[in-house]
Amino acid sequence: MRLTIIPLVNPTEQQYIDLSKIWIDQNRSQLIQNLESGVQFYGARFNERLLAAAKVSIHQQQGVIYDFNVREVTRRRGVGLYLLQEICRQLPEIHIWIFNLQGIEPQNKIALEQFLSACGFRPTENDQNWQRHIEPLI
Repeated sequence: MRLTIIPLVNPTEQQYIDLSKIWIDQNRSQLIQNLESGVQFYGARFNERLLAAAKVSIHQQQGVIYDFNVREVTRRRGVGLYLLQEICRQLPEIHIWIFNLQGIEPQNKIALEQFLSACGFRPTENDQNWQRHIEPLI
């Protein structure tokens, strides 16, 4: 099977189980509440299982990515990079991306900042946010 990035509009029972392994600090009712409030979920799927996920909030031409997490057993294999690239590709109307680091465990923050820098994001004055501008295609 191939790694696929999918929007999770109406997660299945199995996807909720997988999300509980990705976002261990959030229960199903919190996830449903996020979806009902307009937050978009994206997942990295392999063999019908989610290996990573992120939440995206859209405000005009600005997107905020947060709760970005790759299951620990899957890290350092390109899953996070593919998830981030595909989120940006699937939402071409977004020209400013903010990656919010709030809630990232301190032991993971340095590695995530290095990852974001390699992906073209730059730190902002708010130390919880990194930003990337994408030029619109003409």
